[in-house]
Amino acid sequence: MALDTDDEILQDFLVEAEEILDGLNEQLVSLETQPDDTALLNAIFRGFHTIKGGAGFLSLEAMVNLCHKGEDVFNLLRQGERQVDADMMDTFLKVLDSLNAMFAEVKAGTFPSQADPALLEQLADYLNDKAPVTVAPPPQTPEPVAATTAATDSDDITDEEFEALLDQLHGDGAPGMAAPAKPVNSEPVTTASDEITEEEFEALLDELQGKKPAAKTTPAPSPAATIAPAVKQEPVQPIAESADSPTAVRPAPAKTADTSVRVDTARLDDIMNMVGELVLVRNRINTLEAAFENEEMAKAVNNLAVVTGDLQTAVMKTRMQPIKKVFGRFPRVVRDLARNLAKDIHLELRGEETDLDKNLVEALADPLVHLVRNAVDHGIEMPDIREAAGKPRQGHIVLAAAQEGDHILLTISDDGAGMDPEVLRRKAVEKGMMDEEVASRLTESECFSLIFAPGFSMKQNISDISGRGVGMDVVKTSIAKLNGVIDIQSELGKGTTLSIKVPLTLAIMPTLMVMLGQQIFAFPLVSVNEIFNLDLNKTNTVDGQQTVIVRNKALPLFYLRKWLTKDTLPENKPLTEHVVIINVGTRKVGFVVDQLLGQEEVVIKPLGALLHGTKGLAGATITGDGRIALILDFPELMNTYAHRNY
Repeated sequence: MALDTDDEILQDFLVEAEEILDGLNEQLVSLETQPDDTALLNAIFRGFHTIKGGAGFLSLEAMVNLCHKGEDVFNLLRQGERQVDADMMDTFLKVLDSLNAMFAEVKAGTFPSQADPALLEQLADYLNDKAPVTVAPPPQTPEPVAATTAATDSDDITDEEFEALLDQLHGDGAPGMAAPAKPVNSEPVTTASDEITEEEFEALLDELQGKKPAAKTTPAPSPAATIAPAVKQEPVQPIAESADSPTAVRPAPAKTADTSVRVDTARLDDIMNMVGELVLVRNRINTLEAAFENEEMAKAVNNLAVVTGDLQTAVMKTRMQPIKKVFGRFPRVVRDLARNLAKDIHLELRGEETDLDKNLVEALADPLVHLVRNAVDHGIEMPDIREAAGKPRQGHIVLAAAQEGDHILLTISDDGAGMDPEVLRRKAVEKGMMDEEVASRLTESECFSLIFAPGFSMKQNISDISGRGVGMDVVKTSIAKLNGVIDIQSELGKGTTLSIKVPLTLAIMPTLMVMLGQQIFAFPLVSVNEIFNLDLNKTNTVDGQQTVIVRNKALPLFYLRKWLTKDTLPENKPLTEHVVIINVGTRKVGFVVDQLLGQEEVVIKPLGALLHGTKGLAGATITGDGRIALILDFPELMNTYAHRNY
């Protein structure tokens, strides 16, 4: 039997459950280092309970059973009856993996498979062994439910009331037990049992959601007296948490529900495409306006430009997501790898709230995983080695994000062993990538860039963590497809910092327009490093490649006209040429162009059937004067043409 994936309740459950599961991934890892953090324990407990409630409403029994056992174990942790250790955390991370697998099945429209019996048995063992292993923190007197219940005639309870109720139910107050009435501010009644049944708890929630007695007609009873009537109501099925329950999947106060709406991302993409067309029209009108010397028309065009810019920004913001969506997975990745490798590593996350385009968030996930895994495996040394070198036994990795203008800067830094340029040179020669003479001329930065070469790996022993030298090559290719730039800085014995610069969005791109012969080409501005006029007499030829010296560094120089046009070169060559220095991966390359036209924001359009699949072209756009400009893909361009001797 399949699930109805169009059901609104199911869709709401999927949205909320996904957010909770993402949060649990980070919270569980944090708990291992902060086992006494009451707020964290409560947050994880509520996460399991909320998923259980929504899954129960949809009759997803497998998720209900697993969440219920996880919730029960966390109740013991909250009460101080057990202490989190590494083995218990391994179990709970397996629980989370199992829940994620179940969630994927539900998302695909099928009922989830039952959890591994061994996993359920392990949770049951934690529940059966309730002997305290640490000194429990001093109990806090919960706020009496009766006092808050009688204070209002509203059908809703506040978050504080609900939390106080949960604490009381799992703490000192026991429902269904007779107890003498006491003043509200007296100590809670203690009984021999701290547990209530599922039916009692559900019935209690239903009663709290019903009409509450007014304070003027009902005296404030003790906690036990307040809870006792609840369990005498008509039994309620354990999974029947209605949408009115404070823990159900669709509970949102009216004021919150009215301020947000769920929109399919395909609709946002359509709107973004229309805004892109509007940007092209704006560029065209700006060009036409320059031909008229009319002040009123100039004002109208300026107003159009302002409104279009504001609309473009507003629509882009609707597609933005915090990079925390990607960063949230890394505490778990680092924790598992460090435990596998017997290393002690602390991961620090910075700039998690930095926003960027949803498509970029998804595209950056895999490259960042490769880089973080390499920092753990290759970068951070073993604790004993670190100690012998005068470093703390615990390694430190920083994953940071920050917005710089219309770009995002991502950095992965570690305080590990760093990279030795001489070792990298020797490895490149051993692998036949270059001869010793060429290797000796490599700068430190160029040596570091060798790690992105296909098949290049410094790891002597192949493992499932370090891989077989393909990971970093994949990273370079993936970042290049996003019009991104990678830079590596490393110091032997101090550590390595790897920086990635990507645009905020892939939908609308700032470019540098140039002329090659009679054709306009667009260079992605994120790749442009600098522009200058070149004296042709100041070029050199090294190993058959024409080069130009820029800040005491020799850069390869190429004539794009020879690659991309069939126009013949002018008989009288100018004494100077326009050179644009481009970042291609971790390299800098000079390209000679005929004319510089200036910067322009463009919308990338797919190539037509005639040009589709052409190497070195990322797409096309329409310029402000109505002509077609081809957008260049420099990494692909270099792979296609650079090996030829131009």
